[in-house]
Amino acid sequence: MLEKNEKIELPGKEALDALKEIEFILISLHKMGSYYAEKPGALEEYRKATTDFIDDCAVTQRLAKVRRIISMPFDDSLGDDEMDDMERYFSDLKFWEPSQPMNRISHSTEEITISKGIIEQVTCKRNELLVFFTDQQDQSLLITFHNAAAFKSINAITSRCEIHEEKDSHLSQEVARIAPDKSGKSYCFKDSNSGEVIFSVIAGSYSIERI
Repeated sequence: MLEKNEKIELPGKEALDALKEIEFILISLHKMGSYYAEKPGALEEYRKATTDFIDDCAVTQRLAKVRRIISMPFDDSLGDDEMDDMERYFSDLKFWEPSQPMNRISHSTEEITISKGIIEQVTCKRNELLVFFTDQQDQSLLITFHNAAAFKSINAITSRCEIHEEKDSHLSQEVARIAPDKSGKSYCFKDSNSGEVIFSVIAGSYSIERI
């Protein structure tokens, strides 16, 4: 990295403009996730609402604006590899392609143990449910449920909780009744104190990564 790129400065107004766009997108998706968490079996509706939001509210244009604001202070001089610092840093990114949509990538089904924590946000992608989770060590984790069929918020998801797998649950029975062609394992987040289920997901598997 060029020395002048090791520290960049943004005018306060431009930084606020970028933060405003991020806030709009983040909070809107959070509100959508919270709303549809109360509607079991509405995963397809959630997916459509998310897609409509991205299209109707010009999310890609808003993100492009944020990228432009953040990238402007960087020196884009090319190095010996004919790339600037940003190109080089982004070179390992894997983008969506028609021949290999990201939801078709194989994922490990090995269960990973995580500590107690709090669900911060729930977001839906096609065939995936993303749960942003902060554990008791204050680590930010992304729990991705693959081939998600349904999810339901039963109590306040701000409670400290931990994830469990259940052989049979009310949600899995409801999914079997509403959409018998959908199948998957039943995962639930239980309140660490009371043991009550506060959030349930029906999915094929899940994976965890630090963010």
